Amino acid sequence: MKLLVNAVVSLTALFSLNALASNNSYVYSNIEYCQLQSQAVASSQLDAYARKLGFAPELHECRTLLQPQLIEQRELELSKQLRDLQRGSVIRINKKVEQKLAALPAAERAEVLKRFGLR
Repeated sequence: MKLLVNAVVSLTALFSLNALASNNSYVYSNIEYCQLQSQAVASSQLDAYARKLGFAPELHECRTLLQPQLIEQRELELSKQLRDLQRGSVIRINKKVEQKLAALPAAERAEVLKRFGLR
C-alpha cells in the first residue's frame, strides 16, 4: 500500500514538474546573447545564457547581427540631434564673420547666406 501511494505521489510530482517546465516558453535568441555581450555583462550570465541557448555565437556572428541595429541607432541619434538643433535654435555668427559678410557686395552676401541656408 505504501509503495502504491509513493508511486502515485512520485508520478504526480513528476508530471506536475514537467507541466511547469513546458509552461516556460521564453525564447532565447542569439541576437539577445549578442546584445548582452555588447553591454559587457558578467561572464557567468553570458555562460548561463549560452547554456539555455544551446551554443555561444561567435564574435563575427554578433557583429553581423548587431550591425543593422547599430547603424539604425546612430541614425536615430543624429536625427534627434538635428531636431533638437532645429527646434527653437538660432544660428549665431561671430563678429569677425559678421564684419566679413558686411564687407561683401550685396549679391555675393546673398549667395553666401543662401549656400549656408541662412536666407
